[in-house]
Amino acid sequence: MRKSIVLLLIIALVSCQNKETETIVKPVEETLQTSDLYSKVFYISPKLNTEDCIAYNDGCDCCDGKIVFLKNGTFISDFYCIPLKSYNTGTFKIENKKLILDYDDKEVTYGPANDDYSEEEESVLTLDTVKCGMVSLDVIKCKKKYVFKGESDYYSEDKKASFLQAINEYKNEGAWKLLDVKY
Repeated sequence: MRKSIVLLLIIALVSCQNKETETIVKPVEETLQTSDLYSKVFYISPKLNTEDCIAYNDGCDCCDGKIVFLKNGTFISDFYCIPLKSYNTGTFKIENKKLILDYDDKEVTYGPANDDYSEEEESVLTLDTVKCGMVSLDVIKCKKKYVFKGESDYYSEDKKASFLQAINEYKNEGAWKLLDVKY
């Protein structure tokens, strides 16, 4: 009986040895091209589920949005922060394993007409001049999927909205026209 227990203990110890495992999230080794992003939609949020490599929101406000990469090297994005939804455009490129987003100096917001927000107040679209600047995101791989990592956000390919759905949403909401998006 003792020999059986000792033998089982030895087998258990041997089978529990550390084995090398593949890192789930790692820097990219191959080169992603700017054109690889054309007609893609990415969801933006502060957390990354490394099981399926999808960015997600755990219920916080001002924590999610999306970005749509257009074929001409431009993008349109939105970000939701109660009570406003903001829309921006700009250009993008892949450079030195980084995604560079260069935002235009205009922004459309959809929300209350003034700062005294109330539930009953009608929301309006407003075009403003803002200085957003440039954002540099790390290009990383999660399993076999590209993910972009900023200071506090992850960008993963959106599984809920297709390219055409996203474009139609921007057009229906009026942001596409106000931002004068060319595609």
